[in-house]
Amino acid sequence: MKFRFYFSLIIAKLAYTFLKITKLSSGTAIIGLLTLKICPKFLTYINNFILKSQINVTGTNGKTTTSGLISHLIRQENLSLINNSLGANMLNGIVNALAIQINPLKKYDYSVIETDEAFLKQIYGKMNGNFLLVTNLFEDQTDRFANPLITKNLIQDGINLNPNVQLILNADEPISSGLKSSKEPIFFGVENVLDENENLIENTFSKIKCPICNEELNYEKQFYSQVGHFSCKCRYSRNNPKYKANIILNKTSSIIDLENEKYEVPLIGLFNAYNALGAIVLAKELGLNNIKENLRSFKVAFGRSEKRALYGHDTLIQLIKNPAGTNEVLKTVDLDSNILIAANNNTADGTDISWINQTEFERLAGVSQEIVTSGLCAEAVAERLKKAGINNIKIIPEINKAVNYIGQNANNNITILTTYTALLKIDKIKEMKKCF
Repeated sequence: MKFRFYFSLIIAKLAYTFLKITKLSSGTAIIGLLTLKICPKFLTYINNFILKSQINVTGTNGKTTTSGLISHLIRQENLSLINNSLGANMLNGIVNALAIQINPLKKYDYSVIETDEAFLKQIYGKMNGNFLLVTNLFEDQTDRFANPLITKNLIQDGINLNPNVQLILNADEPISSGLKSSKEPIFFGVENVLDENENLIENTFSKIKCPICNEELNYEKQFYSQVGHFSCKCRYSRNNPKYKANIILNKTSSIIDLENEKYEVPLIGLFNAYNALGAIVLAKELGLNNIKENLRSFKVAFGRSEKRALYGHDTLIQLIKNPAGTNEVLKTVDLDSNILIAANNNTADGTDISWINQTEFERLAGVSQEIVTSGLCAEAVAERLKKAGINNIKIIPEINKAVNYIGQNANNNITILTTYTALLKIDKIKEMKKCF
């Protein structure tokens, strides 16, 4: 079987080189499928290449950003790792990423694997996991996951195959914080959220059901969606976090005030501040040094609050995919910017587009510019915007044309809100220049 493993590495690398030269495919699924065909136990052999810890990151929102932050902090300490940094987080995509990275003559200090919630069981059935960080569990892709409780059960099934894994959990999120392993979970949480002048941001309360008894949860503080300081009459309540932070939200960054130190990260929005807090906590548990200094040089993944240039205009690209995450993104949108919303409902996005109607697009009611909608769901998004009281809308279904249109006609900065498969198309548009 060792022969099969090394042979699969050779074939994967050759296939990747071929696909890159010919541009026939990105190869994230094809190479993984081919690798597993040659060596079904491929992931089991990967265990032999990791010297220190194997880290997995899962959850509904923030997987790519959180795993990217963790990988960055490890690399900045001159430690080696393998990861799936491009965000292909299902089984074939993970195998692809590892197969083309692994040097058979080298050992690595860490692995950092972003893992789709439904595929954790397939990964933990083969790879050892020392740490599992779960960001949150929101309603998402209802064609795949009927509700977050089903998603939680899928993750728990994976944990049960690797019961000694150390869980790092968001104490403020009532669904994922109920996950269990044989070890006491390490919880992180937010005490207060403040604006750039360090004034307390008022909480807004909405009705959320308890994941245990289905009665309405009580909140002392509710930061967004179901995230906050919760309790229920059935005695299920927020765990006391080991790591307690205050979050300061600026226009261009977030500050995590934790254990008498302020960590600044070049990410906007409370959702990203939670991602950064989780990454900082895991880095502390790993014993990494210089976390504060190393965070400042972090570069975001494409589409995750990334800044690019389009026809000379500063362009902020934000991934959207469900109500909870999109509502938080909408809080950060510059209403004077030129806005493009590109939404698809392909399989990778989730074919159920009902989340569009559950999203608070009313937050865009004060826009000063025309909003362009594009993608397979351009008409549906336009209809939802009209219901939100927005009438200055232009529909351009073809994504390439929409991006070029807004780039050529913008009179200010540009904001692009996009679903996953639309994001992949936008990334290939030659006029979309990377900023360094």
